[in-house]
Amino acid sequence: MTEKLETRQRLNPAGQTLSAMERELSVLVRRLGALLWSKSAEGALDRWTYALLMRLAEEGPLRVGEMARRFGIDKSTASRHLGRLESLGLIRAEADPGDARSVLFRVTEQGTEHLAASREARLRPLRQVVASWPEHDRSELTRLLGQLNRELDQYGDI
Repeated sequence: MTEKLETRQRLNPAGQTLSAMERELSVLVRRLGALLWSKSAEGALDRWTYALLMRLAEEGPLRVGEMARRFGIDKSTASRHLGRLESLGLIRAEADPGDARSVLFRVTEQGTEHLAASREARLRPLRQVVASWPEHDRSELTRLLGQLNRELDQYGDI
């Protein structure tokens, strides 16, 4: 290591940690993409439609604009993905009682069943990878990832 880099790292250990975190997150995203989005786990859902369906299942009916905001995508992209889910019968559009110009998207019974099957297929390899981890470690990682995601959501709103 060069003397200049060593000095910078000694003076900025948080920066070193942040660089290591960015590297590990990059590796994680790449590996999870390969692990969780294999053809056997994907089924009819891709990474976008799965995420949208999951959000609708967890949070209840939402408008296109709200889905777009939460995922940091434009309305036309959200609409296209939601349209795909609707054409598969996994969600349905309903009139929004609070705004006659809008619709709310809601998960159908078929969507709930499909999501459960997709989720089980995606969890299988992850379950094997963390099988030897103590429950506390799994809980702590889940907590920290949740915190990171919540703060990333807020960052996107700035």
